[in-house]
Amino acid sequence: MSVTGTGIEYAYLATAIIGAAASTGVAMYSADQQAKSQAAIADYNRQINEQNASWQRMAAERAAQSEQYNAQLAIFNAQSQQSQAAFQSQISTYQNEQLRQQSQFSDMQAQMQRNAADQMRQQADGQDRQAKEQADRIRAEKDRILGLQRSQFAKGGVTPEGSPLAVLADTNNLYQMQVADTRLLANLESNKKRYEADVTDFNAGITALEGSMTRDQAKINESAIGFNLNQDLFSAGRNLDSARMSFNDAQFAEKAAGAGYRIAMRQAAIEQQAGMATSRATALGGYAAGASGVAQMGQIGLSAYGSSASKSTSKPYDGYVSNNGNLVGYRRATAVR
Repeated sequence: MSVTGTGIEYAYLATAIIGAAASTGVAMYSADQQAKSQAAIADYNRQINEQNASWQRMAAERAAQSEQYNAQLAIFNAQSQQSQAAFQSQISTYQNEQLRQQSQFSDMQAQMQRNAADQMRQQADGQDRQAKEQADRIRAEKDRILGLQRSQFAKGGVTPEGSPLAVLADTNNLYQMQVADTRLLANLESNKKRYEADVTDFNAGITALEGSMTRDQAKINESAIGFNLNQDLFSAGRNLDSARMSFNDAQFAEKAAGAGYRIAMRQAAIEQQAGMATSRATALGGYAAGASGVAQMGQIGLSAYGSSASKSTSKPYDGYVSNNGNLVGYRRATAVR
């Protein structure tokens, strides 16, 4: 029995073409799905990166704005500290000027007290002189009265012995007592004035001492006011510089947050483009697999055509031979007995 290989050859040919087409379709479908998945992942990653960049920018800008607010508050406090230092210095200077004026007033008051003490002593000396003059006048009056009494006694022929002598003695004693009382009273008054003058002098010394102490305190305060003002202004200046530096740093941080956001956005776009490039490469790989499959099916067709041509020249083959799914040729047909 003799069998030709034409029907079997066509069956093998159809099977090979269908297998190649199926393999090509699967490869192209797989590549297309993988490319879409890669594109979707790249787009998702970009969205996530952009969202993270937005959150990071928002957090950094809020932190920077908070730092700016704190820095502005510190600047205001430093400026207030400078104003307060200047104002406190003015108040202290005014108070110190009052102390200086008080010391001058104390000096004037002490001098007035010294002048008053001198006037009291002068009054005491005047009272002593008046008392001496009054005593002299009393003595002169006594001498005049005694002389008048003696002359009257002489005119009457009365001798100074006995009662006339007693009268003269009484008159003399009365005037002596009046002189003594006058001098005692004058001494009391003058001594009182001198005592008051001494007390006034002592008070003048105390007042002068208070004025000197107040003046010295004013000088000390003047130095302390200048020192405290310079110290407060220096401290306020340092605080102001630090606050301004913090404010500048916060502004830089805010700008850096914007720059970082733009960099992150560009990086997200770059990563997306890289993912899309991979997706396109995968798709191109699928297209290449499709082209390879088409080429393989064309090769199968050409091989089949060659087989038919060979049969027309009496070179029979008994069928399709496959090597790992690839067409390698046809072998010659043999007779079956």
